[in-house]
Amino acid sequence: MMLSGYGIELSLVTEDKIEKIRGWRNHPEIIDVMLDKNEISSEEQKAWFQSLKEKQHCLYLLISYKNEDIGMIYAQVGENLSLTMAKSISPGLYIAPDCKYKNSVLAFCPSLVFIDYLFKQGTCEELVAQVFEFNESAIRYNKMLGYQTVGVDEQGLLTMRLNRSDFEFAKKELSKILRF
Repeated sequence: MMLSGYGIELSLVTEDKIEKIRGWRNHPEIIDVMLDKNEISSEEQKAWFQSLKEKQHCLYLLISYKNEDIGMIYAQVGENLSLTMAKSISPGLYIAPDCKYKNSVLAFCPSLVFIDYLFKQGTCEELVAQVFEFNESAIRYNKMLGYQTVGVDEQGLLTMRLNRSDFEFAKKELSKILRF
């Protein structure tokens, strides 16, 4: 599977990339904003990669720009459901900590391509993201994609929802500044 648009490519994770991805995921800057703050071992990463072949409830894609790997984007639903049958999907994304495009408008491109795919590939009606209150850049990012904040729990975890019409409006606005 390969998705592309706005100059970026999203492709299935291959075994030769899993250590690079693990390095990104274990970076303190990434771990700090993840729900699971445990460092991932090489063995755990290999087991995760092997398990992807059997899972229909999640999708992990490597983000590339100009033949450079720059991050990971993913989506998941409950284990008893496939992505194509889910009405609600939880996506996530991280750009490599040392990536020069991290705080640029290019960082929106993977989300625009992937969210469009998620809304069109099955029965998805909404995306649900959870972001810690202190992660102001992720909150701003999600709001620019059209997400609306619907609540916060006692751990300071915001729940944000995105429907297709809000996404289409945000995509139109973001496309004006992306110039692709």
